[in-house]
Amino acid sequence: MHKWIRLAFELLPLQVFAITSRLAGDDPEQALLPYGLGALCAALCMAVLMWRRILLDRLLLGVNISIMLGGLGLYTRTPGLAHMLADLRAAGVFVIILLTAGVTYLARPSALLDMPRGNAEPWDRYMLYATFAAFVLAFITRSQPLISGMLLAALFIVRGSLQQAAHNARK
Repeated sequence: MHKWIRLAFELLPLQVFAITSRLAGDDPEQALLPYGLGALCAALCMAVLMWRRILLDRLLLGVNISIMLGGLGLYTRTPGLAHMLADLRAAGVFVIILLTAGVTYLARPSALLDMPRGNAEPWDRYMLYATFAAFVLAFITRSQPLISGMLLAALFIVRGSLQQAAHNARK
């Protein structure tokens, strides 16, 4: 599968979540719709990619897991989860991204940079630091959803720069 098609496919749950959140607005009756549709879309997209044995993007894996956990928690009526999600906003997504990045770094550091196995030191560690910095900034600016969206885009830019640096260092 072409890299851009894979990326668009992995971004689909986030887009579904964002569009349905925008359409639902502040109506409490519609609060479950974005999480439900986003979680269903994330589960389907991840299942298709795993069935095709395609390595999942670790940043988007964190985003998709957070949408699925939010949907699962809201549909099972987990006490306090709705308030926690409302308080954390995008910082909650970055918590899951940070946890996914940490586990990925421990399991296979080069996967955090979305690179094949090989020597990615110290660039993979810098990516982990950038993910932590994005979480801190998302937490500080959690009342500004536009900034949180830009932070996710900035993580992709940082990862691209670190991939290039790691590639150049191997030559």
